Amino acid sequence: MGERYRLSKRGGQNRSLTICANVQAALRQRRLFFAFQPVVCAASGRIDYFECLLRMRNVEGSIATGGEFITAIEQLGRISFIDDYVLEQTVNELANYPGVRLGLNVSSLTAREGAWLKSLISLAHHRPGLVARMVVEITETAALSDIDETARFVRALRKVGCQVAIDDFGAGHTSFRHLHTLAVDIVKIDGSFVRDLATSPEKRLLLRYLLGAINDLGMMTVAEGVENADDEAVVRAEGCGYLQGYHLGPPTTERAWLRATSANTAAVDRVTPFSGDINPRWC
Repeated sequence: MGERYRLSKRGGQNRSLTICANVQAALRQRRLFFAFQPVVCAASGRIDYFECLLRMRNVEGSIATGGEFITAIEQLGRISFIDDYVLEQTVNELANYPGVRLGLNVSSLTAREGAWLKSLISLAHHRPGLVARMVVEITETAALSDIDETARFVRALRKVGCQVAIDDFGAGHTSFRHLHTLAVDIVKIDGSFVRDLATSPEKRLLLRYLLGAINDLGMMTVAEGVENADDEAVVRAEGCGYLQGYHLGPPTTERAWLRATSANTAAVDRVTPFSGDINPRWC
């Protein structure tokens, strides 16, 4: 039993090392890129910001989502090179497109190491306008790994002008006391609370409770995983501030904000008939 466990563990580590090597090669060969997904104001339909989601083009041409390789690299403790790349590319996008706000994800390991934050503080000193258009997203599980350290990280981000979001809220075991300690700007409610919402009175009651408690803390709310019109209608009726999901707009490599600019109009196409314009601040 013990030998089989050790072999299995060694095999898992070898797979993670292979994945890490493949991603490092993709970075060198410029096969990493962003897909952008809109976060939409429920009240106005305006796009507040786009989340930058990492993708990798494999050698044979297929596309891997971040979820297919990031966890393995995190387990090896080598995630910092990805977080550095994501920050660098986000800064480039913000510099190239002054009218857009972008969200990026950072791992708990990188947050604790300090070098990433120093880079961001330096950026804020030299280009404060860029940082003000940035939303840094931290997963709930990452925040829970060290609440006090995460709270210090959040305070430092907000001090330089970033907005901070807790991602996948409800997937872990964060209490509202923890949420109060973290003092983030935005709480992104995990899609498991949103899927099939229209057909589940129990889920609707739970969502109502979550929204009420988060709003009482003075934080904005984003419903993740909004995949159809029925669930969107319930989330909007319950008073969630912002929406994200394939029904509002799938992740795409296209920079949707350019369509609005090139057409000299505020309209931005969405998957649903309900369209909006880019809003540089909260709606």
